[in-house]
Amino acid sequence: MRVKVCGIKTEQELETAVSAGADAVGFLVGQVHASHDFILASTAARLVRMLPPYVVPVLVTHLTKPETILELAEQTSIFTIQLHGGSSPEEVAALRDRLGPAGKLVYAAHVVDQQVVPPPDPYYAFADALLLDSMDPAAGKVGGTGLTHNWNVSAAIAASAPVPVVLAGGLNPSNVAAAVRHVRPFAVDANSGLRRFDGDLDWNLCSAFVRNAKNAI
Repeated sequence: MRVKVCGIKTEQELETAVSAGADAVGFLVGQVHASHDFILASTAARLVRMLPPYVVPVLVTHLTKPETILELAEQTSIFTIQLHGGSSPEEVAALRDRLGPAGKLVYAAHVVDQQVVPPPDPYYAFADALLLDSMDPAAGKVGGTGLTHNWNVSAAIAASAPVPVVLAGGLNPSNVAAAVRHVRPFAVDANSGLRRFDGDLDWNLCSAFVRNAKNAI
């Protein structure tokens, strides 16, 4: 089980996630929808240089235009890209063509009631993984909602998808083991469920999350 900790903003948060055992860390750059965790490309580039070997940086963006996303990738030196802005299949295909084989694309879709929005089938040919998240239309959030979704839907997608599936949405140390057992994803991803009341990452929460995810049977 792989674990990603998302929304890294500072050196302290980076150290928290890495020392807690995260396999990947997400940097939010290129904001459109509501979020408190976006940072400048220059900040992400500085933090990436501090990563130890074998911890993967992930560029998480709301942007959709391939050329703009590629500019961010070059500026940050991050070439695993999580598309969280609703890119069309044509935009993802164009980005895939220009990113090169070493780059990886994770396409984020949202489980809404009994449906996945957008339907993921058109993206499988271009994405290296599918991330299933929750959304909060009232708050204008497409990630970092703190809300879970219907894991039955996610489990069905994880069982049938031709690409690895990453589970996100309202995960925390208390529910991640049950989520892993129910959905059987390739990886799990969390942000708001690992933070203290002041909004900073908490090492104890991160460590418990990683441990519980990896020990789930």
